[in-house]
Amino acid sequence: MVVYLKPVATAAALFFILSVALTVPWAIYQYRKHGYFSVWKSILLASFLFYGMSAYFLVILPLPAVRDNCQVLGPLSSYMQTNPFQFIHDIKRESAVVWSDWRSYRQLIQVPAFYQLFFNVLLLFPLGVYARYVWQRKRDVWKVALLGFFTSLFFEVTQLTGLYGLYKCPYRLFDVDDLLANTTGALLGFFIAPLFLMLVPSKQQLIQRDEKMERQKEATRGAELLALLIDLVIAQCVSTILSNLTGWSERLLFLIILGALQVVYPLVKDGRTLGSTVVRIRYVSIDPVVWKALLKRWLAIALPYAFGMLATFLNEQVPFVEGFDLLFILAIVGISLLVFIWVAIHIAWRLIRQNKPFYFDHYSGIVAIKVQKEGEVK
Repeated sequence: MVVYLKPVATAAALFFILSVALTVPWAIYQYRKHGYFSVWKSILLASFLFYGMSAYFLVILPLPAVRDNCQVLGPLSSYMQTNPFQFIHDIKRESAVVWSDWRSYRQLIQVPAFYQLFFNVLLLFPLGVYARYVWQRKRDVWKVALLGFFTSLFFEVTQLTGLYGLYKCPYRLFDVDDLLANTTGALLGFFIAPLFLMLVPSKQQLIQRDEKMERQKEATRGAELLALLIDLVIAQCVSTILSNLTGWSERLLFLIILGALQVVYPLVKDGRTLGSTVVRIRYVSIDPVVWKALLKRWLAIALPYAFGMLATFLNEQVPFVEGFDLLFILAIVGISLLVFIWVAIHIAWRLIRQNKPFYFDHYSGIVAIKVQKEGEVK
């Protein structure tokens, strides 16, 4: 069993790295295309990615220790098993199973040839489930058969060629029974898939959700938060660079640059910031004096950060003060911490409920709306 767990653990580690790297690009893609972040699409895509990596690593791992892995350099045919249903003879040879006596079948779980067959069937079983989600009609079963066969063939060729020449000789056997077992697994997954797919929204439901969200004019809280986070990251990167070049306070530079991104840039670019341009939204003001609304929004966003700056500065003075001065500093630090906690809870709650604006939008009278590719308001 360990031989199967190690490739899955390797896939899990790589999946975590890819998830961290791809989460933001995937979120940007969804917000730009549909205007919202689909949790179910993300779960389905992530699960398929993890399954694909697990299946591939199960096929290629463990790798030989050296590239020159040939024990005996023989013809390519010596690395191939081309007799269909050879596994039946292998099971009979390795066990005392009597096919006419079902009570002897319990021995199968101890027979290497049997559990190798079982895991080969299981290998592409999930692929059949995913295929059923995409091709929902039973008459598309031939597509699944071809998909399972050519996926299995890809695995077998990968093994037969020693990872396409990376290793001098094949380090696993090309087995025609593996092709049959893998394809059978994909077909079984296709037919049994409804038992699993009843737990997730159908493909049609997700499409309807996309169409509904595309018709909605106002941007979602998630899209607006992602746009703001992009602006914050840009402001932080630029302030760090300028601080290193000029020696000025990085924190002060951050507030100034963030103000330029949140107030000056939108006035010039018709309500867009750099972040909102990325996720394809723009900001409009209920107040006819747009610059005043944008300024109020920037101040509301910057206030928690300013509290944090003040708390950090005062915390540095703690070793040098005592008495009431120390109590005052601790009170300010405590208030700053409470402000940070409140902002975090507020943002999380707004993301969950989606029915009210963020505090900085409510205070400033700013509304985030979606725009089309051409830049026109939907």
